[in-house]
Amino acid sequence: MIFSLLGLIISAGSSKAASLCGQRTVGYITSWGNRTFTDEQASRLTHLVFAFFVMESNGDLHLENEAAGERLKEIIKVARRHENLRVLFAIGGWGNSQYFSLLTADHPRRSILIDSIINVIKKHDFDGVDLDWEYPVTGGDVEGTPADRKNYVHLMRELRNRLRDLEEEQNRKDGYVLSFAGAAGHWVLKPGYDLIQLVKYVDFVNVMSYDYFGAWQSKWGAYTGPPAPLHFAMPKKFSGRMNVHATMKYYGCQLKATNKINMGIPFYGRYWHNVGDAVDPADDMWRTATPADGEFKYEGGDIQWHDLPNKADLSMTRFHAGAKAPFIWLPEKKMFIGFENAESLKHKMEYLSANNLGGAMIWAIDFDDDNLSLLRALENRSCSEKPSEFTYKCSPINEQRWWTFDDDPDLAGSCGKSAPLYNGYYPVCDPDDPGHSCCGKFGYCGAGPDYCSCPGNYHLTE
Repeated sequence: MIFSLLGLIISAGSSKAASLCGQRTVGYITSWGNRTFTDEQASRLTHLVFAFFVMESNGDLHLENEAAGERLKEIIKVARRHENLRVLFAIGGWGNSQYFSLLTADHPRRSILIDSIINVIKKHDFDGVDLDWEYPVTGGDVEGTPADRKNYVHLMRELRNRLRDLEEEQNRKDGYVLSFAGAAGHWVLKPGYDLIQLVKYVDFVNVMSYDYFGAWQSKWGAYTGPPAPLHFAMPKKFSGRMNVHATMKYYGCQLKATNKINMGIPFYGRYWHNVGDAVDPADDMWRTATPADGEFKYEGGDIQWHDLPNKADLSMTRFHAGAKAPFIWLPEKKMFIGFENAESLKHKMEYLSANNLGGAMIWAIDFDDDNLSLLRALENRSCSEKPSEFTYKCSPINEQRWWTFDDDPDLAGSCGKSAPLYNGYYPVCDPDDPGHSCCGKFGYCGAGPDYCSCPGNYHLTE
C-alpha cells in the first residue's frame, strides 16, 4: 500500500512540467557533479539531458570515468520513476567539440559517429541525444572549417534517419528525441548554422542564450554585466545584440516559427575583480575591469547559484529594470557579480509565454539550491490565448549590409553614402540592433533622435 501510494504521488508529480501550456522544461545535468538528482527535480522537467559523454577522434563515445558511470545509474533510476520525463545524453560542449569537423567531413565518418550514438542509446536506454557542437565553422575552444555548416545538416539528416530505423526495429511508438544546443551570438550563428535545414530534423533547439558577459581572456572580458540580460539596456555605443531578446528574435526570424526554440536559462552567475567606475554614472551595472596579468587576462569566473551566498551577501542584490537582471556591486572589493534569481526568471517566463517560445532550457539543474528556488521559478508561466501567433517583427532585408567590428574594426559603425560600399551596397545600420539601428547624417550608426530623426539619415530603402 505504501509503495502504491508513493507511485501515485510520483506519477502525479511527473505531470507538473508537462502541464505548463504544453511547453518544455529541459534540464541539463552534469556528469561530473556531486549533487543528487531528486524526484522533486524530475517532476518539474519534461526532458533531462546528461552532459556529457566523451567523444574520441575515432568516433568512440564513452563516460569520462567510473564516477560518471555511477552518477548516470543513479540519475536514470530516479528519472524512470517519472513516465513523462524523456532522458537524453549530450556530446560535445566547449571542451570536447574538437572532433566534430573530422567526424562529419564525409558520409563514412558520419556513419561511424552515428553508430556510436545508437550504441549508447541502446546500452543505457536513452530516449534520444543532444548535439552540442561549439561551434561549427567559427570554432570555439578549437577552430572549425567552412565545410562544417553543410556537414552539420548532413549529420542531422542521417542521424534522424537512423533513429527512425531504430524506432521501427524496436516497434517504438514514441519517437527518439533529437536536439542540438545552439549558439547565442549572431556572429557565430550566421556563418555556422543553417538553422532552416537543421530544424527540419530535430525536435527542438536548446538556445544557449547566456554568457553574453564574462571575464573572458579577450578584450570583451573587460565588460561587466549579467550572464543573460533579457533586454537591451546598455549605455550608448554598446551593441544591442548582447541580450536574450536579440538572440531569440534571430532564431524566430530565421525560422519564421518559435515552437521548436527553447530559451536557455543559466543557473549560475559570473563575477569580475579589479572593476572600475560605471561607464554611465547614472547606471551602476555596466562597468569595465582592468586586466590583472597580460593584455587581456581578467580576474573572475563563474559561480553556481547554490554557492552564491558564500561569495556575497545576497541582501546587497540590486535589480536592473531595463535589462531585467540582478547584480551585486561591491565597491570596497572592486567586485561585480551578475546572475539570475527568481525575479529575473519571472520576467523571462513572461517573455517566453508572450512570444510563444517552445520552452525553457537550464544549464544546469545541479547548480540550483536545495529548495530548488530557480527551478520552481520557471513554473510561473501563463498560457497564450494565441499559441501559434508569431510575434517578432523581422528585418525587411535578408542580406547583411552593415559593417561590424568583426568585418573590419576601422569601418564598424560606418554607414550611408559616407562609407565604402558593403558588397556593392551603401551600408545601412543593423535594423535588429536597438543600439545602432539608424544611420546619422555624418555616416555613423547610432540610436535616438540624433540618428533616427535627423534630416539626411539613410534608411533600409536607400
